[in-house]
Amino acid sequence: MTDLVASALPAAPPAESQRGLECRKCGCRDLRVVYTRSGRGGHIVRRRECRHCGHRIVTWEKVIG
Repeated sequence: MTDLVASALPAAPPAESQRGLECRKCGCRDLRVVYTRSGRGGHIVRRRECRHCGHRIVTWEKVIG
């Protein structure tokens, strides 16, 4: 019995062109960090701004290690 279910297999990593953040407003991938601060539970909170349209987003990052 060697039946494999497609959903049980690990997903392929995204292509290089699909990685990273992108602005929801204009689709630009050129974001700059406006400020960084420590959050709760070992998280890092970063406020980023699109260099093209100025739209701002907040990211929460978990420190691993």
